[in-house]
Amino acid sequence: MWAHLMIPLITTTVRTGHNAGDTFIGVGLQHLVESALGPHAWLLIDRFVPDGFRRYERELRDAPFAVYGGMPQYNNYDRWKHWYDDAMWRRHIAPLGLKVMTMAGGAGFSHPHIGIDEYVADCLSSARTDRIIRRRVDSTLCFTVRDPYAHALLNALDIENEYLPCSATWATRHWGIAPAGERPLSLLVPPHPRYAPGYDAPRKPSRAARREGFIQQWVGLYEALKAVDAGAKVLCHGHEEFQALRGHIPSPDLLHHGDSYTLLRQYALAHTVVSARLHGSLPAYGLPRTRVLNVSVDVRGSAVELFPGIGNVALPALTPSRLPELVEGLRPSAEEDLAPWRARYERVIRASVPPV
Repeated sequence: MWAHLMIPLITTTVRTGHNAGDTFIGVGLQHLVESALGPHAWLLIDRFVPDGFRRYERELRDAPFAVYGGMPQYNNYDRWKHWYDDAMWRRHIAPLGLKVMTMAGGAGFSHPHIGIDEYVADCLSSARTDRIIRRRVDSTLCFTVRDPYAHALLNALDIENEYLPCSATWATRHWGIAPAGERPLSLLVPPHPRYAPGYDAPRKPSRAARREGFIQQWVGLYEALKAVDAGAKVLCHGHEEFQALRGHIPSPDLLHHGDSYTLLRQYALAHTVVSARLHGSLPAYGLPRTRVLNVSVDVRGSAVELFPGIGNVALPALTPSRLPELVEGLRPSAEEDLAPWRARYERVIRASVPPV
């Protein structure tokens, strides 16, 4: 029905040298939309800057709908706010009359250990937050959220929404990446070095002390994993953690690609993934027969809860002595874990498209 049309995808247009998670969210959404509606031509619009909205104004006016994805989308906007939270909707989406599927949205994080009720109360204490989120409703065909925090907030605002796994889970499917025949690796995926021991303390250590703590923690975890699996390697999403660990982990076991497609192919070679990057855990789990331990640095880690097969441990609680036992208790992902959620996405998408 829609295959002859160009669909704007408002996520990121960058595929290298940035946070790969933004790319994985976008290509996962492409897979899900095409699963529901068939193949499409896609117009990529960068949600971080207004240039694409200006350049493609005619195409956006003519589009039957757009797909917007990424996170976080929901937080207390008195604390911090980005262009895509407010101005993108007010200056471009609403004036263009563009209808949007607003998908894979997550909670902003006030601090690492905030509870759901406390988060909702914090957001609702801000009149600006209420106004900004409600402004999106008239332009939105459907809301899907990827964590219980965002789900609770939209429920409190009486905004209909679907709580579904983050679309990044299906990122490999859009690019045709399947589990490799031989999967010799277990991958340890560190976070940005800002998440060093004490990062969640009221008085943080000095920058030098945080860097040293980060190195000690992740070298210790690498050595613990290597002791039980000769195929253990460290896979860095960001250049910052790669630079921090360079010289401390043997170079053949320290990987960094800077390219989202190559990064996903690396996951296809792994039977086990221990990831402090949410968008390492989810795409890895989307490859059947992968054991995944998510290492949560803040409320974003709650986005794995819809998949009970993913282990979840807070970063401060993960020690080298605990790691082998935690990994041993994991069970591999299976297609039957994933297929019902994809079917729910497809139903939401089909029900949301405007009539021809």
